Amino acid sequence: MKESSRLGIWLIDNVKFSGKDFIKEISFEGQNISLLITNYENSKKLPEPYFDWIHNKIVNMGMMHSNNSPLPVNSIFIITLSPYVNQNSSNFTLLMKLCLKLVYYPPTLVSHTAEYIPEVVITLPTWDGWKNSKPVSDNEINTNTFDLVIEYFNNLSSKKIKFHNSLEQIYKIASINDILIELLSLWSFIEGFWNTNTGDSKLDRSLLNMLETDYAPGKSRRDLEIRNITQSILAQNAQIGARNYSELRNILAHGEFLKLENCWSNEQWKAIKNQRDLLLETVIKSLVNYIKNLD
Repeated sequence: MKESSRLGIWLIDNVKFSGKDFIKEISFEGQNISLLITNYENSKKLPEPYFDWIHNKIVNMGMMHSNNSPLPVNSIFIITLSPYVNQNSSNFTLLMKLCLKLVYYPPTLVSHTAEYIPEVVITLPTWDGWKNSKPVSDNEINTNTFDLVIEYFNNLSSKKIKFHNSLEQIYKIASINDILIELLSLWSFIEGFWNTNTGDSKLDRSLLNMLETDYAPGKSRRDLEIRNITQSILAQNAQIGARNYSELRNILAHGEFLKLENCWSNEQWKAIKNQRDLLLETVIKSLVNYIKNLD
């Protein structure tokens, strides 16, 4: 490895993984970088410098500080198999971390980048927002979901973005750790961000603006890609007795949920969680497309 290059690792906590490693390729500023997605057990087969770095440094040190961070033995590792050069390395690592966060959103957590710079320094992963007790995530890291990481990376890299206020705002919403407030906040964001009326905003119209303009540009409400989203939302709402797009939002916004939440069944709570995840994924994809198309 050249002196002017380095290797990176990101740890992902609270995510499903089949245990089957896979490799993805990504390009950044003329560099082709191979990424290995693996777990602790499989990483035992890695050569140096990875073995010492992961098992003697990251794992041993992580076990010592387990009260303040996830256990590395339970985490999934994203490892650069090919080095990236020091110049603009922070642009690469920050953008990669952002895209991992957008696809593997809370309650899944993504660490800050740990780096290996030959004969200079070995750093360890650190975490923001970690708690001992948190909901189990339904997010799964596999070859298909990682393709979305690469898609977001390519779209945002073309705009030279490693941070964007709208994306950070959505991530903050996803991290509230109260599913009803998160869902209300997502609906409010959609209504405001995609409102094109000069007067009062309309939730139904803002939703369609998002779907037709940024989620699936050029598609209409009759197209399958958009109908899959709208029909899922209506079905989820119907499951808890809401008859249209805005009624569930109003139940949350006006405090009516305080009279209802103790009566909701497990299936109704599941519908609410599924809608939170669906809106989160839809808004993130829409925002990435919106940013990509900015002049």
